[in-house]
Amino acid sequence: MHPKFILVSEPERPLTGTFVYGMVFQHKDLVKGYVKVHGGGWYNKDDSTRTMTLYGSSGDYGAPRLSFLNRIPSELSGYKFFYSPIWGLPGNELDLSDIEWF
Repeated sequence: MHPKFILVSEPERPLTGTFVYGMVFQHKDLVKGYVKVHGGGWYNKDDSTRTMTLYGSSGDYGAPRLSFLNRIPSELSGYKFFYSPIWGLPGNELDLSDIEWF
């Protein structure tokens, strides 16, 4: 099992992307129901520093289209999010000011 994430939109809200993450074998294991996937990758969640670093891209769905990072589960509220295309390189902090926490 590996720490992976995807960004998905539901048909009712096609321009709103939701962050879905978990420990899975393949990115497609995170897909529930009929949704549009806007890429994905790997993540490193650090509870001590309250950071979530997103890396790389999905072999199933390609690189994450971060413009679809609009909704994040409320259990991650207070975390800072970073993105780096390559594991191990420092990431850029993502602006979460317009995020819907659900």
